Amino acid sequence: MRKIYFIRHSIRDIRFKHDESAPLTEEGILLANGLVDVFKDKEISSIFSSPFKRAIVTVQPIAKDNEMEVDIINDFYERTVGDWIDNFSEFAKQQWSDFDYKLENGESLNDVKARIIHAFDMLVEKSEGDIIICGHGTSFSVLFNHLTNGAFGYDEFIEMKMPDVFEYVIGSNKIVKYL
Repeated sequence: MRKIYFIRHSIRDIRFKHDESAPLTEEGILLANGLVDVFKDKEISSIFSSPFKRAIVTVQPIAKDNEMEVDIINDFYERTVGDWIDNFSEFAKQQWSDFDYKLENGESLNDVKARIIHAFDMLVEKSEGDIIICGHGTSFSVLFNHLTNGAFGYDEFIEMKMPDVFEYVIGSNKIVKYL
């Protein structure tokens, strides 16, 4: 029974908006360090991350504790919004009601879905054992929606925290909030 642990990155510094180099806040760093204890009793074979700094920094303490490297998967990046949005909740709700909706220079949820499912399938195929993937709320939610045949939707998406840990047993069609 092979498991994938998904970690939504810890608390990012919002002064950097959606910049891929946005760091974690001090609280976010403390929470990321606390994730080490969550995985102490797990046999993790590999750790993967989005290329965004906030995701990499979130899993670095776990990697260090396990004497591993964090492997970057470029297609695990967060959804590209386009222009900065003041009312993110309204925008997200619109996207979840229409998976083709997007702003200029942004991605629709269907765009994200195509990218993230392909990257996930390739990763599962080439990796072995239980793994950790650190990434982002929207891109993970779209993947979870696919893996659960639609059971994970908008309501579950808006309940996600930073950081959150989810467990998926390959082939189970269920995502379980782990932490």
